[in-house]
Amino acid sequence: MTTPETTSSETTASETAASGTATPEVAAQEVAAQEAARKRMQGRFPYCPPREHFPVVTGFVTPGSDFPPPHPLDASINMEVYDPTETISPGKFERIRVVEIDDDWLIEVNWCVCGAFAASISGCWELRFFLDDVDGVGQSSGPLPNSRRRVPVDSVPALPGKDDDFTRRCYSEQVRIPKYSVRVGAYSLLVIITLRRGDCYRPGRPLGDYLGFAQIPVLVFVPGE
Repeated sequence: MTTPETTSSETTASETAASGTATPEVAAQEVAAQEAARKRMQGRFPYCPPREHFPVVTGFVTPGSDFPPPHPLDASINMEVYDPTETISPGKFERIRVVEIDDDWLIEVNWCVCGAFAASISGCWELRFFLDDVDGVGQSSGPLPNSRRRVPVDSVPALPGKDDDFTRRCYSEQVRIPKYSVRVGAYSLLVIITLRRGDCYRPGRPLGDYLGFAQIPVLVFVPGE
């Protein structure tokens, strides 16, 4: 509310700011504020354009992680979410972070183990998926329904790498989640990979030194059109 005491210059400045056209005086003040902010900076500016448009938090621990590099066994992991109803090129789906609840959606997890011990590991990879509500609205937190997957270690051969002692095994698993499986809200999506003894038909206890994870910090579910 504009009171009678509000001066015309204050009104003009407010209208100028609202219209997005700054006067020279306002522009000079903004430049000075930015210069002061730069002097207080503790970090650095982000890359622009960003190097990663769809960030994922990942990690993978193996029995070789505690050894001095080069490790006898390393592992890496990534996860993405796709809209299987939208294609961007032949055979390629659109990568997304916003899901319409009346559409199916697809999770793809890719992981590799490599090093001198990669050829000798055995057992069953177990993948479990979880949602965690981050906005206080979502009502679908916890294990993602019908999403647990098991992949035999020996389903992928160990391929030779850069020297005689280095091999690599890479896996890919897709999980298609039916529509209406998740309610409206913002969630964090997490996959956890463990290695279990035995085969995938009768898996034994997990091997505690193997743990992989990938997290998409924010995945938003919205009403369908």
